[in-house]
Amino acid sequence: MIHKTGPITLIDLVDRIKELSNDTLLSTISANGQNEKINMIAPLETAGHGDVAFLASPKYREEAKNCKATALVLTEEDKHAIWGDKDPERITVITKNPYAWFAYALQVMLPEVKPEPGISPKATIEDGAVVDPTATVEPGVVIKAGAKIGAKAWIGANSVISEGVEIGEGTHLYPNVNIYYGCKIGRRNVIHSGAVIGADGFGFAPLDKMYVKIPQVGTVVTGDDVEIGANTCIDRGALNNTTIGNGTKIDDLVMIGHNCKVGNNVVLSGRVGMAGSTTIGDNCQAGGGAGFAGHLSVPAGTIIGGGAGVPGTIDAPGYYAGYMPALPHKEFFNILSVIKRLPEMRRSLKRVEAKLDLLNKTE
Repeated sequence: MIHKTGPITLIDLVDRIKELSNDTLLSTISANGQNEKINMIAPLETAGHGDVAFLASPKYREEAKNCKATALVLTEEDKHAIWGDKDPERITVITKNPYAWFAYALQVMLPEVKPEPGISPKATIEDGAVVDPTATVEPGVVIKAGAKIGAKAWIGANSVISEGVEIGEGTHLYPNVNIYYGCKIGRRNVIHSGAVIGADGFGFAPLDKMYVKIPQVGTVVTGDDVEIGANTCIDRGALNNTTIGNGTKIDDLVMIGHNCKVGNNVVLSGRVGMAGSTTIGDNCQAGGGAGFAGHLSVPAGTIIGGGAGVPGTIDAPGYYAGYMPALPHKEFFNILSVIKRLPEMRRSLKRVEAKLDLLNKTE
């Protein structure tokens, strides 16, 4: 649940954003704008008096110029592109990253309402579990023996925390999250409903047309400031741990297989699938529906386009894409019919090349 605050002066809002960003996102307010009262953050097209709007893309400069917001947040470059050397006849806030500014501003204006600490009488806490007195445990939660719940953690209704699990300080589990035994969740993680962390990796050894289950004795370890989307599954390792680095953001319906190593500040969009023993370097991004074949590495800073398949290790960082965009039905099947004939066409081409070579030799 969120709670609307305000109004707030523009200078106070700027100062709070500076604080939240650890002094990395600084802002400059135009003359006479510091004490303007701000009620809400709003889009360019609907913003009015008392609102702050932001320009995150140059293609919306005309909308920014004409918007009715009390204050407009933009870069120095965009300001110059819109008004040139003239001073805008409006209040502006100049910052290097208006989109991040907007994200922090929403955190200030619409903060999450946190419940009072305490354990619901309808929760089940087994002997040997340790729950910090500042943590919140909602009804229906099960916390098993040996689990540790850190300070200011918030465990949503009907979540299950299995044996030996550690939940870091300030981490929030939404309702119906399941953390299997021995997993270690870092500080300030956010894990959304339906996520399953630490289920068995998909490991089976073939024997006489049957499959023998390989016990999955590793675990899952997440760093700090990780967010995991609804109904995402992260499997435990077979022998080593599956690890998720600091600051990584994982969307809904993502599948991360056993023994995967996901680096720091990685972004994985919805329906990404990652087979076992995939290693993803720091600051990588993968678009929705991208798939990784497993037992491969992706170097830091690489971007994988939505729907792309990664069959093997990528040696050099870059932007990789490999899917066919949606086409009219008839056109797609015409292309598909050509693709099916490519081996035959290749053989025919080789025969033609051979005949041409022969003709050239006889001339």
